[in-house]
Amino acid sequence: MIKSMLKKIDRRINRWKFKRSIYKLKDTEFCIVSSTCVGSRIYQILNRQYNTPFVGLRIQPACFAKLVANFETYMATELTFAKVSKYPNHPNSRRSDSPCPIGLLGGDVELQFIHYADEEEATEKWNKRKARMDYKKLYYILVIPDDCDQEIILQYTASEPQRKVCFHRQEELKMPSCIYIPSNNGHIGNFYSQYQRFVGRFDFAEWIINRNPGIGRQRKKVSTEKPVTYR
Repeated sequence: MIKSMLKKIDRRINRWKFKRSIYKLKDTEFCIVSSTCVGSRIYQILNRQYNTPFVGLRIQPACFAKLVANFETYMATELTFAKVSKYPNHPNSRRSDSPCPIGLLGGDVELQFIHYADEEEATEKWNKRKARMDYKKLYYILVIPDDCDQEIILQYTASEPQRKVCFHRQEELKMPSCIYIPSNNGHIGNFYSQYQRFVGRFDFAEWIINRNPGIGRQRKKVSTEKPVTYR
């Protein structure tokens, strides 16, 4: 019981530290392009309107690297939809028991709209938020849930690595812009709900303000909390 209480206290302290750091961005303009929902957590902490359509969706690493490599070209294309995912285990919408809408950019970059009920809602939110984007203030976040081919990471970080960060669970992986996050159960976990795990490992505010993921990297271990398996 005491151990459980200490973990809860530790989690609350680290969540407070994370939010305190994010508040440093209150006067900084940025536009986050994220492969998972972790980017939206930053906007929510700041109570800031989304100026990015990359909210409430998931993009697999191979598609995200392809998208980022030719970002403006893909973003100039119209959002279309496919009936099924090209990846195994087509995810269900968090809003229903039905398979989530599968969006496509350029016909080959897949967007899994896991927090949208249908294609109509996904299209409306995508176009509205896309219109607010500032392409001069882009910052990219790639979350690799499982083991990943290093060629995908190299493609992702090929240009402007100072604007990109990649979170992974492979301790032996040592590549620029890549941040190792310990995890259990063979999956990196859900950073939207477990954002306290960044404390002591990566500071988003320092990265965005200085445009350097190396500055954002932290080496002090402040928590031994075990991550919850992503669902």
